[in-house]
Amino acid sequence: MHGFGYKRASAAAAATATGLLLGLAPTSASATSGPIAVDRGDSRCTTAGSLCVFETEWFTGRTALYRDVDTDCVTAPYGILANINMTDRPVTFYKNTDCTGPSTTEPAGNLHSWKSLGPMYSFRA
Repeated sequence: MHGFGYKRASAAAAATATGLLLGLAPTSASATSGPIAVDRGDSRCTTAGSLCVFETEWFTGRTALYRDVDTDCVTAPYGILANINMTDRPVTFYKNTDCTGPSTTEPAGNLHSWKSLGPMYSFRA
């Protein structure tokens, strides 16, 4: 058992280091988990309950996964230009880091990009 705990702790430390290297500094996210740095093709982005946000309008660049997004404001780790919203509720994205300012709301079970709106820096369900 001691070896298993060590491996799990090492994996968690490696995941944290990977996130920091990818520019995903810890935030005050209110989602149950996130941001988790993932590859843009990660199947978890299309799993029920997930929200993936992308750095570019082409669903490329840095990609972060969140689970169980609620009504608390989440500050994004970078400017978001696209999302895959597989949650069961609409998610509103905001121009400011504190869920204020111009916004766009994306329906549940939808993917969308918005180059014309510019990057969004926070969101909530």
